[in-house]
Amino acid sequence: MVATQVIDTDIRPISDLRNKFAEIADYVQGGNTVIFTRNGYGCMVTMSFDAYKHLNDPVIDELNRIDALCESDPKHYTRAQSLEILKERRNARRKVHA
Repeated sequence: MVATQVIDTDIRPISDLRNKFAEIADYVQGGNTVIFTRNGYGCMVTMSFDAYKHLNDPVIDELNRIDALCESDPKHYTRAQSLEILKERRNARRKVHA
């Protein structure tokens, strides 16, 4: 997986998100990220949609590749089978606790 090059990172209080939204939006469109803090602790990171996509596209591609392998290998559950098993387990727990 290729890491995204970040031009610059800025640390700001969360109140800047409300008070300086347009400025921050322009800043992240330039390829920068902003770390927001609440009470002195990091609480969120903002980046452009393109930067987000660049980070996530390789992960999604790999998940799709693995899902295709599971579809063709009977030793592994497919995504749909896994979700169905999880739903059945959740419903069984709900019946026990009801």
